Amino acid sequence: MTYGIRLRGVNLGGWLILEKWMTPSLFTGTKAVDEYTLMQTSGAKEKIERHRKTFITEADFKWLQKNGINAVRIPIGYWIFDGDGPFTPAIKYLDWAIQMADKYQLKVLIDLHGLKGSQNGKDHSGRIGKNEWHKHKEYRQESIDILEKIARRYYDEPAVWGIEMINEPKFGIVQWKLRRFYKHAYDRLRAVARPGTVIVFHDAFTPRLLTGALWPDPRYPVVMDIHWYQFGSIWRKHEKLDDYFTRVWRRAWLLMKLQSKQPIIIGEWSVVLTQEALAGRSPQEAQQAFQRHGALQLETYEFAFGWFYWSYRTEERGIWNFRALIEDGRISLK
Repeated sequence: MTYGIRLRGVNLGGWLILEKWMTPSLFTGTKAVDEYTLMQTSGAKEKIERHRKTFITEADFKWLQKNGINAVRIPIGYWIFDGDGPFTPAIKYLDWAIQMADKYQLKVLIDLHGLKGSQNGKDHSGRIGKNEWHKHKEYRQESIDILEKIARRYYDEPAVWGIEMINEPKFGIVQWKLRRFYKHAYDRLRAVARPGTVIVFHDAFTPRLLTGALWPDPRYPVVMDIHWYQFGSIWRKHEKLDDYFTRVWRRAWLLMKLQSKQPIIIGEWSVVLTQEALAGRSPQEAQQAFQRHGALQLETYEFAFGWFYWSYRTEERGIWNFRALIEDGRISLK
């Protein structure tokens, strides 16, 4: 079973699926809160086409290669091929990104980030509101059809390292429906994808429960994706930083345990800390905390098969903007 090189990557977030906080200028002068509502405003199609052409360019792929990054995770919506009113297609941009990745020797993880009906009701699914994806069999089937279409389209593209079946699904403790979706999607992908394509499933924020959810075919390796943020739950916001940093360090043990079932990637992480965690600290002390947070995670995630920072860039420089962090010397890759 071959997984290839160890991945050090970034997410191309805010590009083919919008998040208002990442690119607020696109939403200026509107009451839109997500891509769905933005696309119903005047001139939205022209805005989003211009954004797709300019937010990520060839110069970005060149920068990533030069600065030690060897992979990109590209979030896409279910409307990637044909659109779905008011969403507009974006397949030509994904095609272009894969060509750029090949040119600059980067691997690509194509991430089905927004699913019909929304898998979590969050803006990064394309539409804020109800979480309806898991309630409708036809939505889940359409997701599998899209995954199959992606696998067929990029069969001959060696830059495509893997396909992620769903991003951050919101489920309860009992996850049989999600497990069935993973199995059905995996079976379909095995039938059409290039042998060696890595199939990635998300842990639904319950890594201990979902590890081993898929029994891999040696020709189609399986990886579990974990997303770790300091603000993942309300009570964590008030955790003492030293206690939190100890918990981050202990993730190395958890990663080794989980990887007895399948490799793990950290598909999203950041150096962000909440205001509650930083309360009473000076700006200089806060900066030191951010740097410690980044260095500790980079060290810990070496025990995973790979990682992807969220995100490569935002409109503003800051701690969500990986490129700015590197350029400003706030984190460094050894």
